[in-house]
Amino acid sequence: MVIEDSTGRKIKNNKKYNTFLPDNYMNQVYVLPNISINKEGVIVYANEDTSRILGYSKNELLGMEATEIYLNPADRQLLLKELYGKGSIQNFNVTMKRKNGKQVDCKLEMTVFRDSDGMILGHTGIIKDIQLESDLRQRLEKENKRLFSVLEQLPVYVCLYDTNRNVVFANKFLRDRFKKIESKKCYKVFYDADKPCGDCPILRVFESNKPIVYEKTQRDGKTAEIHTYPFIDTDGNRLVLELGIDITERKVTKDKLVELNETLEIMNKILRHDILNDLTVALNFCDLIATEDVDIKDRVMKAISKSVELIENTREFEKAFNGREGSTDAKLFDVKSKLAELTEHYPEININFLGSCRILVDESIMIVFDNIIRNAKVHGKADRIDVALKREGKYCEVSFADNGKGIPDEIKNKLFEEGFGYGLNKGSGLGLYIARKIIKKHGGDITVSDNKPKGTIITLKFKSENVHEIC
Repeated sequence: MVIEDSTGRKIKNNKKYNTFLPDNYMNQVYVLPNISINKEGVIVYANEDTSRILGYSKNELLGMEATEIYLNPADRQLLLKELYGKGSIQNFNVTMKRKNGKQVDCKLEMTVFRDSDGMILGHTGIIKDIQLESDLRQRLEKENKRLFSVLEQLPVYVCLYDTNRNVVFANKFLRDRFKKIESKKCYKVFYDADKPCGDCPILRVFESNKPIVYEKTQRDGKTAEIHTYPFIDTDGNRLVLELGIDITERKVTKDKLVELNETLEIMNKILRHDILNDLTVALNFCDLIATEDVDIKDRVMKAISKSVELIENTREFEKAFNGREGSTDAKLFDVKSKLAELTEHYPEININFLGSCRILVDESIMIVFDNIIRNAKVHGKADRIDVALKREGKYCEVSFADNGKGIPDEIKNKLFEEGFGYGLNKGSGLGLYIARKIIKKHGGDITVSDNKPKGTIITLKFKSENVHEIC
């Protein structure tokens, strides 16, 4: 079969694999058989196909003399002589006569049928409309050409393997890439190897009859995302269809991004460590500055404190979202006992607990608790925090109610935005933003409301798919 691609160039390929039109396809157009005639020459069976070809209704055909549907009665005699002599005939060309008198060129496939004693009772088989077959074949070949043209122009490789792992079909993309490849072994074509790959995916598809998707770098250095599927050709032979997508650039970009992130992480750690040390030293010696200007000294200390807070927030954010720092494995977490550990760092605040509950989280939740307590102290000027722990169905609520200055209503909905800060002691604006990110990572929620008579309530709500995971 010769097919032209979109540029008009002729492409020669194995007919078996560049056509999807089997040789016996036209038999599938008809319901077999479509006519039966007894030995006396009377039509005893006819279906819709015969009715369509000859122009008679099925009822009109039943009981009709077979000679009436032949344009030339001599053709029927020749058919019967050959048929009853051989027992069957294939592709017998004859001109039939339609009900309206018009001619129709047909092709017959007939076989005799016998009784239990072997006596011939008549013959049965198929009447085929040659023009209809020709029209169908042309349409099907046109569709086949269109499909093959699509395969030829795909920006991915497509090929077929036989059970011996030979390439029996390759599209243009693959032919241009590796040149002469048909009838060669898959491992020779793609990996320039003399023996099969270990755990060969092609064999696995043949054995399991299930598709497989995998990635592999091939002999020209390109990495492909490979999709392999079981396939049956028109002769019923088992094959494997393979489609390969070039993902080299995507993989290179991904690898570079990972490498860049690792480099940035190292730089971040180095800078954070050195700058934090320097700022800590500066903060410790700030009181020794020989100046009587208290305002200048206070501004210097605030600037240094803000820088320290920013660095600590960066560390906390990295710890919360980078699996290589700290634990990211969720476990049942006793809130009361963990909060008790934090109270040691805030001796100036009276922290009380009511109730108890356990939540399924990781250690990063301590960042959230610490941030809430620190905000109550620094920004709210609170000296008391009541922590209420309670179960609500599948949820556990942890509420921090302080007696500080409170938060104005007009900024409550901005508290968790990145970079938002307020008040004289406003920091980087990352603390509550990070806290909300961590809560969301655990499938929970965080809200803010007013405490009575004054202060703020920060409520954390944790949920679990399994009611027994929180108790």
